Amino acid sequence: MDEARIEDISPSDIPPTPETVEEDIEIVMEKVKTEEAFTDEAADPGQDNTVALLVGVAVGVLTLILIFIYTRRRSLGREVLITGICDSGKTTILCQLVAGSTRQTYTSMQHNTFPFPVDNKPPVQLVDVPGSDRVRGQVVDTFSSSARGVVFVVDSGTVTKQVRDVAEYLHFLLTNRNILGNAPPVLIVCNKQDSGMAKGKGAVQTLLEKEIEKVRMTRSSQLAGTQTEADTVFLGREGKQFELRDLDCRVEFEEASALDLDTLQGVRRWICGVA
Repeated sequence: MDEARIEDISPSDIPPTPETVEEDIEIVMEKVKTEEAFTDEAADPGQDNTVALLVGVAVGVLTLILIFIYTRRRSLGREVLITGICDSGKTTILCQLVAGSTRQTYTSMQHNTFPFPVDNKPPVQLVDVPGSDRVRGQVVDTFSSSARGVVFVVDSGTVTKQVRDVAEYLHFLLTNRNILGNAPPVLIVCNKQDSGMAKGKGAVQTLLEKEIEKVRMTRSSQLAGTQTEADTVFLGREGKQFELRDLDCRVEFEEASALDLDTLQGVRRWICGVA
């Protein structure tokens, strides 16, 4: 038999050995790893771009919200309304805040304004809104568009008996279109805590929320089918019991006694906070 010349044998004619097979497998595996790495690298930029886009949108929205809140606060005036029904003790509280002492008070038919100094800020003007229902609405309308805050004083000792009058006036304040639109913070001061019959702030809040729910239902039934129904402001959320936490404005409670200046420190801090 003729011997085949070495130069006539092509590489493909050489049978694979275990060593060459192992080398081929390693080469194939390296190619697979390289392709996977390339695929991951190609996918990563897209994912990074998506995350960056979402973060950018979130930062933009947050910035707009902060700008809106800041500009709205700047557009408000420097007035803080001190109000409540007759004999709630609001004028005595105002005297304590301004002069640090109590004075004999009487029912006034016009509002009074007093400057209240605030550290590192311009002073605010405390507006003593008359308690009489004949004039208080007009005063509220005058200052509602610029009110920076509202301090609503409640007599904790008689609130159970007067809860209807208190709730109706508070409902009137909170549904004022300017106050509703600007949503200034509201502080409800549970005054006369030195009285033996005084209710705590939790009990006062419960009483007011239940009574405002009744006022809300009464107003809705009275206006049903009338031309003014469409213009009526519904306070809170429809379809559920009224709660102060459902309002756009922040509502807080403080317990105090107008005759004790030390108990008014919380009221003072609140006013400085909204200034």
